[in-house]
Amino acid sequence: MVFGLRASLNPLPLFASLSPGELDSLFDVANERELAASEVLFAEDDPADALWVVLLGDLEISKAAVVLAEVGPGAAIGELSLFLSTSKRSATVRAICPATLLRIPANALRRMTAANDLAALKLVNNLAHQMAERLSALNERLLSNSEGLTVSRSALRRLVF
Repeated sequence: MVFGLRASLNPLPLFASLSPGELDSLFDVANERELAASEVLFAEDDPADALWVVLLGDLEISKAAVVLAEVGPGAAIGELSLFLSTSKRSATVRAICPATLLRIPANALRRMTAANDLAALKLVNNLAHQMAERLSALNERLLSNSEGLTVSRSALRRLVF
């Protein structure tokens, strides 16, 4: 990977507080992917085999053809596959404009974090912060829903990406 790209990862939320050595371990297993505008990164029910990090551009996340969110640089996508026993994607992700992403294979990430407890703690902490921000945004969305606060469990599952 290009050194400039590696240096640009340091300020991204997912990589906050990782040491240079820990970042190097991620780079050993990661690869970059470019998306054209409107190109699909993955579709709902595709195999869930990697964590993706948006480096440049904006992406749209949808489920059952309903747009749930738009995310940009720094966003982690596909993190549910790291924590749930599912092997399928829960949503479709499409580029809104040209985008650059970093792909970190789930199995390689699990091996790396199993070998380094401190790096694992840092990554899980950083992912938890991003997931908490998404939950907060979901709460705001539900509050602004004209149907009120009563939302069924199935409706909440449809909104989670």
